[in-house]
Amino acid sequence: MAKTLRGQQERLKAIEILLLWEGQVSRPRLSEIFDVHGSILSRDMASYAEQAPDNCQYDTGVRGYVLTLYARPQLTEGHFREYEGLVGTLPRNGLRAGVDLVSTEQHATPVQFRPFSRIHAAIREGKQICIEYRSLTNPTAHERIIRPHAFIQAGPRWHVRAYCARAGAFRDFNLGRIARVDDSGNSVLPGPEADQAWNTQVTLRLVPHPDLSAAQAKLIRDEYMGGTTALVFDARQAVAKYIIRIYGAAIDLKIERPPQFLLAIRNPNKFPQGTFI
Repeated sequence: MAKTLRGQQERLKAIEILLLWEGQVSRPRLSEIFDVHGSILSRDMASYAEQAPDNCQYDTGVRGYVLTLYARPQLTEGHFREYEGLVGTLPRNGLRAGVDLVSTEQHATPVQFRPFSRIHAAIREGKQICIEYRSLTNPTAHERIIRPHAFIQAGPRWHVRAYCARAGAFRDFNLGRIARVDDSGNSVLPGPEADQAWNTQVTLRLVPHPDLSAAQAKLIRDEYMGGTTALVFDARQAVAKYIIRIYGAAIDLKIERPPQFLLAIRNPNKFPQGTFI
């Protein structure tokens, strides 16, 4: 009996996490996480709705429950790490539920569930949104009209990949720098099919920095590469720069040298222009 209760409590928490961070929860979505009969998941959702009636309401279009404006964490702490921990149980090829995700490392970034769930919904529905954003080039809060299409988890930061009307190009927006998300009418901005850097695959080969001695190079191969000649990643072009930053790999061998840089990119000049920016 205790095991059953513990299992149900875990599912109820998952329901709240999905509601907070994705803005909705349905039986098919839960079945991606829990290997239990669909009728049990339906009862769990109904049970959560009884326990936290102000947090959700049933939506016939979703065939599940959607987040209300008055929602507050009841069974969870409302921290982003809880969402990371939940979706981390899914296959690495993405969040599923119609939203793509590329992950290069498990960490968290300061982001609130309301803007995140709005962005998540915009990706699912192919809509553009208006965000209040700050950047290093423009640290004062300002508005951007974007059409998001994927999340990128890179080291300690999460980004959303989107077409930016102001930049006239696809850009990565740090989720921790987004303060507000509003609707922005029907989508007229380009979608993911036009994102060339996102749709282009590249192969990264990280090797010991050529300025290392033979003994040092062997040490690095043993440490990072299991004794092989290179650490190889097949990645989207738009994500390659994050992998390089995480591993601290040198691109310009004349400037980026040991001991600060122990790894290097093999043949960086052969990659499409802008890959490492």
